[in-house]
Amino acid sequence: MRNNTICLAMGFLLVAFNACKTDDVAPKNVISFGSSVSLSVNNTIISENNDSALIKVELNTISSSDVQVILSYTGTAILNTDYSSNITIVIPSGSLSNTASLFALQDTLKEGNEIINIAIESVIGAAENGIQITEITIEDDDVTNPINLIFNEILYDPSNSGLDGDANGDGIYSQSQDEFIEIYNNSSKAIDLSGYKIFDANALLSDTPRHVIIAGTILQPQKALVIFGGGTLTGTFGNALVQKTTTGDLNLTNAGDVITIKDALNIVVLSIDITPWSDNPNESYTRNPDITGDFVQHVNVNAKKFSPGTKVTGDPF
Repeated sequence: MRNNTICLAMGFLLVAFNACKTDDVAPKNVISFGSSVSLSVNNTIISENNDSALIKVELNTISSSDVQVILSYTGTAILNTDYSSNITIVIPSGSLSNTASLFALQDTLKEGNEIINIAIESVIGAAENGIQITEITIEDDDVTNPINLIFNEILYDPSNSGLDGDANGDGIYSQSQDEFIEIYNNSSKAIDLSGYKIFDANALLSDTPRHVIIAGTILQPQKALVIFGGGTLTGTFGNALVQKTTTGDLNLTNAGDVITIKDALNIVVLSIDITPWSDNPNESYTRNPDITGDFVQHVNVNAKKFSPGTKVTGDPF
């Protein structure tokens, strides 16, 4: 009886000991990639007339195995109807990048310009370098007037602190002469701007333009034209086209104004109301990012107060 009691006690102790044991928890299998993928295109505007662009996926470091990048396409343009392209791009092992062609598909519909948003859906063998997305515009060649001019930067209130407002670079501050507007050709075709007219609100009422664009002014695709109030235009301005007004003054009012552009047939092609902006910014308003972004005060994205003829970074268009 005593032996049975001892054995029973030892059995309880063994069970208790096993019950207190904790199995080791296997660590979570986290996959870490040394390479990350970025996305870009070589052409952000293509013509519907069988034009094309290259989509590029690029690694920051070489991978020892193939990297498969799966793309997604959204926007107003429809894959395999308005354009064709690959869903997947493979970067071979030992390579840093690869490309795929995107082709516009011709039709006869007057549908206007259409947008393709290209994003990285997923990556096999590497990681996406943050959120990667880019945009391509398919320019409709069936519409009567396919030009696409935009305002990209406007200086209506040059700083009067020393030469901080000397936008035209002539070494003299002048409120009227240093004002400028920057127009960008956001299309795939050159635009003949000969005879186009620039108005502020008062000039529009009297139909007396502040500036008539010089005959023979051809604005190339994805390039800029800068029109200053006056002065001696000194500098390269990113090799953009530059002119000064034919009247010597853009006459832009700080408290509110509307800038209007008419073509040679007196048809309004572009207009912008600057009234909602700050009355006295002492700097330009620029799109951020250039071309596609909303207007912000220049020092929000660059310490300089203006960048006529160039992107906000100072790089040429």
